[in-house]
Amino acid sequence: MAGKRRSGKVVKMKRRNSKIAGLFLILFAIYILSQGFLSLTREHVSIYEVTEKKIADDNLVRGIIIRNEKLIKSDQEGYINYYVADGAKVGAGTKIYSIDQNGQIYDQLVETGTEDVKLNSQNTSDIRSEIAAYRAAYSTSHFDETYNFKYNLDNTISELTNERLLDNVTRILKEQGMESSFQFGSAGESGIISYTSDGNEDLDMNQITSKTFENTSDDPKQLRKAESVKAGTPIYRLVTNESWSVVFPLSKEQFKNIQQEKTVTVTLKKIQAKVMPQVTTFTMDGGYYARIDLKRYMIQYINNRYIDLEIKMNDEAGLKIPRSSLLKKNYYKIPSDYVVATQNGNAILEVTYKKDGSPEYKAKETQILSFTQENSLEDQEDQTYCYIPVDDFEAGTRISSDTIGSNLFQLAQTEQLDGVYCCNKGYCEFRPVEIAYQNNEYCIIKKDTSGGLSAYDHIILDPKVIREDDIIY
Repeated sequence: MAGKRRSGKVVKMKRRNSKIAGLFLILFAIYILSQGFLSLTREHVSIYEVTEKKIADDNLVRGIIIRNEKLIKSDQEGYINYYVADGAKVGAGTKIYSIDQNGQIYDQLVETGTEDVKLNSQNTSDIRSEIAAYRAAYSTSHFDETYNFKYNLDNTISELTNERLLDNVTRILKEQGMESSFQFGSAGESGIISYTSDGNEDLDMNQITSKTFENTSDDPKQLRKAESVKAGTPIYRLVTNESWSVVFPLSKEQFKNIQQEKTVTVTLKKIQAKVMPQVTTFTMDGGYYARIDLKRYMIQYINNRYIDLEIKMNDEAGLKIPRSSLLKKNYYKIPSDYVVATQNGNAILEVTYKKDGSPEYKAKETQILSFTQENSLEDQEDQTYCYIPVDDFEAGTRISSDTIGSNLFQLAQTEQLDGVYCCNKGYCEFRPVEIAYQNNEYCIIKKDTSGGLSAYDHIILDPKVIREDDIIY
């Protein structure tokens, strides 16, 4: 039994047509290759997600300071001592300095010294602040600031010794009676004392030209560095008013933007103080300029002629989109009365005429955008207009506000609306936008535009590489 041969049916399988399968594989490979080639040669479509943001233009400018100031000169030769610190406010008659013609009192003051002067917590804090400010602003490219730092420290320390020095002078004069060779110099009017000069104390608006801004480096001369002075030598500067002005150049775009603002937010960079002054713009020698008038912080800049400003010219909130995504589309402008309601929504009643001349009204669904135009006249209401795509209607088409033709309107007036291609649905769809503000790169658009965009919509970054209704691959 084991060697008995089994028998059974053998089913033959049909051999597939290898030619058809091969042709199919070849066609499939060609399709894959062609799609790959098209993807390599097709211009890349970049998509941008709309966000809700705020744009503020910060413009850095450097301006020149105009103040009410004058240089005070010595009327005699001799050895000089000062009794008022730089930046101190003084009244008329305040003793500012003294001139010792023969130097006897000067020598005694030097010998007397100020060993018993002690620093309090405020004095220590002032010195530390000077050191910290110098370290924060230190730059190897501006080594000249080291001399200003030394001057500021000397000035801070002199504030501690001025009162003691004046007491010593009074005592020596009382004991030795040498008034004939010694003279006090007092302030002729109230103001603020400075011991630097840059030669521009007489500067006013009439003297400012485009050349004024060719070199904007501060180069003050120290007036308090000499032990002896000659007659006619400038010995201090008196600023007689805390009101001051800053004039600065602008680019053409900055000039245009700043003209639209009644006030702007200005940051005084050195002290990081923000002010909101009124701005006056003007042109000069083919250039663009502006002026701001201030009533605070002059003392902090009393030894500066030039000042760095950061001007915030625009501050708009809304939907942020790139300028590169913008394009324009033609629309017919129609009164809002010609939009009618249907079961499916709003539509336009298109009027056609039969052979016998009788009118026929057909509701045509289309994109309808509604905008309100503000009227400048107080006694007239704002007018609402609607826009429908030019592509959906031929020029000259008549539309009606009702089915009896009581009011007819002929499509003729067109306007170009700003917009973008939205691709939320997988294809390009034009969406209108209303631009609230724009700079070189981005726009802020209104959020409530009819048929417009919302936050997190996706738009085409460069509409030149695609057309409306194209499918996004």
